[in-house]
Amino acid sequence: MSEELIVRKEIEIAAKPSEVWKVLTKSEFIKQWDELPEDFLTEFISLGTVIEWEGFSKLTVTGFDPENFLKFSLYLPQVELDPSQYDIFYSYTLRSQNSKTIMIVEIGDFSPIPNGEDYYEASLEFAEEGGAKIKKLSESL
Repeated sequence: MSEELIVRKEIEIAAKPSEVWKVLTKSEFIKQWDELPEDFLTEFISLGTVIEWEGFSKLTVTGFDPENFLKFSLYLPQVELDPSQYDIFYSYTLRSQNSKTIMIVEIGDFSPIPNGEDYYEASLEFAEEGGAKIKKLSESL
């Protein structure tokens, strides 16, 4: 097996974990830092929420500890592997630190899938840009 392809980014946010959590879980904010399908009508995501782009990808909330941890598991129907052969996730861990929040973003592991390096590179960009937007939105609440 090749080396893990996991993006890890730590971001300091001048906001309480409760404000960052709102930005991570409320649809009106998610739409400002990531894409949501047009038919996604859920106001707040929660454990078990499914976000699906038909025929392209499906995210399922598989980790949900309010104001602490959020994890989405990714299924890629176009990848010719059984889902049990890969474990791709997006996770957000929040830690309170001196009236600020440290958010740790992890995305991956893309190594088991074909073209995993391309997904990894795109995720580096997403972590940078999405993280900056989450920070800005959280600090403006």
